[in-house]
Amino acid sequence: MMRILSVLLFVAGMLAAGIGGAALLEEFAPKEMVVESGLPAPEAEAAGASAAEAPVEVAAAEPVAEPAPEAIGVPESAVREAAPESAESEIAAPSGAPLTEEEMTFNFQTEMGPGLAGPVAAPEVSEAVATAPLPQPSLADRLKTVPVAHETPRTAEYKRAFDVTFAIDATGDTTAADALPGRGTIEEGEAKVSEKVEVRLSGANFNIVAASPAVQAISPMSENTWRWSVTALSAGEHDLVIEVFAMDSDTAMPLRTFRDTVSVKVSGLNRAIAFADQANPLFVLLGGLGSALAGLFGAIKFFGKK
Repeated sequence: MMRILSVLLFVAGMLAAGIGGAALLEEFAPKEMVVESGLPAPEAEAAGASAAEAPVEVAAAEPVAEPAPEAIGVPESAVREAAPESAESEIAAPSGAPLTEEEMTFNFQTEMGPGLAGPVAAPEVSEAVATAPLPQPSLADRLKTVPVAHETPRTAEYKRAFDVTFAIDATGDTTAADALPGRGTIEEGEAKVSEKVEVRLSGANFNIVAASPAVQAISPMSENTWRWSVTALSAGEHDLVIEVFAMDSDTAMPLRTFRDTVSVKVSGLNRAIAFADQANPLFVLLGGLGSALAGLFGAIKFFGKK
């Protein structure tokens, strides 16, 4: 008996569910279809059947309108300040107008930012800066130390010429003495020199004649030598001074100075020559005439007695 009642209740529930579902479909579904299609219910059902048989065409999705800033409680000024320029340009663009390829590229580069838009071209260097000469080292920085040597006589004779020689060796050798004649007194040392060097010889009691160029470019292949012909003008001990200068654009920078003492000796003949040179020419002439007359008178007396 209970089983039969249960079956009857189940059948009654199924009938109630079917009747309620049919009522809901009649109340809601037919009205919406009629309103959207604008056709009566029978025609809408026919249209729905034909639409089901026809191929489905997907319409372009329309952009969903974003909620206004005021609707979510955000001030419009804050939205404008936070929005990038690219967003403003997109909002300002006319709706529906297709963007060209250049505009799309520009918008993409703007959104990506300067660091991601691509390699940044290197700034062009002006021609004046590119061709500007590099600063040259000073004359003092260009000096290098090399061996030097000079040769002068210890003694000299009055009115008799002698030679003075100075040598610089920038070939890498340890001495410059091998470039000297070797007939006098040789003094060796070192000096700082530049690319061009001037060597001067001076002495108050000497007549000096240069036998080589005073300014020479230092050679890395052979020794540089300076020579002078010197004549003593008076007896005694006198100094000869050798001065070395570095040359830079006609500017002489002193590098080193050498001083030698030469003893000038005077012989008997040289004394007579020295007396003649130092005496007044008129007195020399009168003395010569007097000597000639005295000799003439002596000869006349000698031959007159015979």
